[in-house]
This record gives sequence, C-alpha cells and structure tokens, in this order.
Amino acid sequence: MSLATREKSARRKPSVAAVVGVIALAMSLCTALLGPLVRPYAPNALVGAPRLAPSGAHPLGTDDLGRDLFSRILSGGLDVVVVPLLATVVAFVLGTALGMASGYVQGRFDVVVSRSVDVLISLPPLLLAIVFISGFGSSLHVLVLVTAAFFIPRITRIVRGVTVPVVANDFVSASRLRGLSTSATLWRDVVPNISGVLIVEFAARLGNVIMFVATLNFLGLGTQPPAASWGLMVSETLSLLRTNPAAPLTAAALIAALAVGVSLLADELAAYLAKDQLGGRR
Repeated sequence: MSLATREKSARRKPSVAAVVGVIALAMSLCTALLGPLVRPYAPNALVGAPRLAPSGAHPLGTDDLGRDLFSRILSGGLDVVVVPLLATVVAFVLGTALGMASGYVQGRFDVVVSRSVDVLISLPPLLLAIVFISGFGSSLHVLVLVTAAFFIPRITRIVRGVTVPVVANDFVSASRLRGLSTSATLWRDVVPNISGVLIVEFAARLGNVIMFVATLNFLGLGTQPPAASWGLMVSETLSLLRTNPAAPLTAAALIAALAVGVSLLADELAAYLAKDQLGGRR
C-alpha cells in the first residue's frame, strides 16, 4: 500500500465519537419515526390505574391519568425531529442569504445588518419565545418561526464572517467587472468557497435547535397537553422521578441522544473537511 493510499484511508476512518454519534442518532430517530407504528396503545388511551409501576404490560408504567408511558414515548418523538428540522432550514435559508448579502455588499448595509444582529443576539431567547408564543399561540408554524427567528442572527453573523474574506479575492472582482449580477456572483464564486462551513454550521445548529425546542416543550411553551412529546413528558413525569425514574429519564435520554448524536456528527464532519482542505494544500 502506497503512502498516499494509507493517508487517504486514515483520513476517511471514522472516529469513536462519530460511531457513538451515529448509534445515538439512529436510536432516537428509529424511536421517533418507527415508534408510532409499533406502539401497543394509543398515546392518550386510559389503559390502567394511575402511576402503575413498570411491568410486562406497561414497560415504563403509567402516568397520573393511567396512560401507558411506553406508548407515549414511542409516539412523542416526531415533533422533536420535525420542528427543529423545519426551524433550522428556515433559519439557515434566511440567515445565509442575509449574511452573504451583508458580506458581499458591505458599506452601510453591512453596518445596519451587523448592528441589528448584535442587538438581536443580546436578547434572551426564552423571553423572545414567551413574547411571541403568548401573542400568537403555540401552533406548529408559530413554534417553527419563533425558533428560526432566534437562530437567524447567529447564522447571519457566521455566514457574513466567512463571506467577507472570499469577496476580497480577485476572482470575485473579475466577476463584478464582467457585469455578473450579485446573485450570480454569490452563487458562482462565494457559495462554493463557503459550502464546507455552511454544511458544518447547519449540522451544529440543528443540535442546538433540538435542545431549544425540547426546552420550550418542557416549559409548556411548545407542544400542549394531552399531546405526547418527549420534552413535555419529562415535565409531566417529574413527579414520578423517585417511584418510577425510568419514565422521565427515558424521554430525557432520547432527547439527549438526538442532540448529542447530531453534534458529534457535526464535529466529525468539521474535522473531515478541515483535513480534506489541508490535504488539498499539500
């Protein structure tokens, strides 16, 4: 085996963190996506006495109303996956467009955008969520928009920061001199040079959004009872922590596995792209 082949093989070998991330992510996603198909009971069905201990019929016991907690766990993961994914896509599309435009145009527009981003980032996220959700309700589209609004300024700042050095290159100036439109120049010259950062940023932000949405559900600002949701279930079953700790800990562990799995894969992707770029410079 040649030296180049060995280096290429070593570069592509996944780390232990990446393997752990894949396992954690697969466990949570399988539970969230396939759980509703295999649950033994409807999530809101009253199937036994309240606060039953775990048994063969009810692996996680029952809650204060007599609902099967195992069935609710299997039914409560979709909003922890769907809402963060939608919110991240919305935030990323708007934040990327605004950040690239700010870094490309610069001047007064860049100053206004940068100062606005600084102000928005300084606002407490939960305060922002409480204000909007109190005024517009806690429906799916409101939750997606509120979550996206919190992350747009952060994405804008990152994208603007990586766009400015690219715009300073001669090939961007050449495109301007040829009369290419702003959108064409950004798509042709800027996007390919920041695509690695965009991919890693999307993956990293998705992990943050998952925890943010789960926190909103835990505080009662997101999904409302009697719907099954992992974040809401942690809050609802905290009273069982001493007598049936598996009830709240299972939901919390699935949320953590989902967020940690995404974060570990984002770190692995960032490391891979950094090595790939380093190898390209040799």
